[in-house]
Amino acid sequence: MKLFLASNSPRRKEILKSLNLEFSVSVSDFDESSIIEENPIKRCVLIAKGKAETVYLKLKNNGTDAFIIAADTLIYKNNGSCGKTVFGKPESLIEAESMLTSYSGKFHNVITAVYCIDSLCGKEYKRVNISKVFFKKLEPEEITSYLKTNEWRDAAGGYKIQGAASLFIKKIEGSYSGVMGLPICDLYEIFKKAGISVL
Repeated sequence: MKLFLASNSPRRKEILKSLNLEFSVSVSDFDESSIIEENPIKRCVLIAKGKAETVYLKLKNNGTDAFIIAADTLIYKNNGSCGKTVFGKPESLIEAESMLTSYSGKFHNVITAVYCIDSLCGKEYKRVNISKVFFKKLEPEEITSYLKTNEWRDAAGGYKIQGAASLFIKKIEGSYSGVMGLPICDLYEIFKKAGISVL
């Protein structure tokens, strides 16, 4: 059975390649804005599920036997009695600047939901990984310099942990690959349940 990654994310492709897995890419055209769920974990799962199902239907119509891997990443911060602030991909430089400023000297949570579908039997698998990322106190000029790298573009929460933003990260509690966008350990557990050998 062929593996299909329902994402065009360079980071997710890089992670799968690091496992020496052969896979194809089938980009999902799922409309993430159609999900109105406010709970960040549920929202992340529903978006990953939507991505997987969109590609599943496309490949099924083509008669392709496939194991589809989809994922979604969101960042959220607890605001005490005020609830949670959820960060997706910033739509502007100003929004990215606001996100980075809010991380300064604090920690935030990175959720990555993995959702897989076996097209042969229709069985679905899901895992959710939550990691804490601790940022150092950021000077305004550091934020300005980082924004000039343009790494914030197309990045959940406005930064990429494997890039220049690593200069700001004091520690991570959880999964580095999960913060990148595809938690390897969780994906491995799904593969084991699905009977897919990767070792």
